[in-house]
Amino acid sequence: MKKNQFSVFSLIIVVAVGAIIGFASSIGNPILAGGSMFAGMAVLYLAKRTVKGVVEDEMNFHISHLASTLTIKIVAIFFAVAGSILISVRNTYPQYMELGFFLAYASCLIILLYAILYSYYNRKYEA
Repeated sequence: MKKNQFSVFSLIIVVAVGAIIGFASSIGNPILAGGSMFAGMAVLYLAKRTVKGVVEDEMNFHISHLASTLTIKIVAIFFAVAGSILISVRNTYPQYMELGFFLAYASCLIILLYAILYSYYNRKYEA
């Protein structure tokens, strides 16, 4: 399979999986939704192995790394700020206090997980 064919094939698979998940959600069947997601990932994995030529190179990995690192930082900061705001307005809007604590704890978990993984990979690939 050529790279262009793989792009079209992967788009068709993603659209099909999205449609199946939407249908499964509408009928309330989480097993169908989860199963279709894992089946779609398996089909894409098997199809990617048959692609002739370069699918990803070092520049793609570098761009992906930069985008994912920035995304994690933005999400952690947003969760921390939103959680702090929701906790601080607990006297006026008490129904949002639990959501505020959830966002604050999620922010802490994201930062902790990032620190642990950074430390692990820093030791693993240390020159």
